[in-house]
Amino acid sequence: MMETRHLVKQVIEIIIAVLQLILLFL
Repeated sequence: MMETRHLVKQVIEIIIAVLQLILLFL
């Protein structure tokens, strides 16, 4: 289950990075 939590954390970080890029282009 530890691996699942790690994957979720990575996905959240990626989503945050994408949102930041979108905000830059707005």
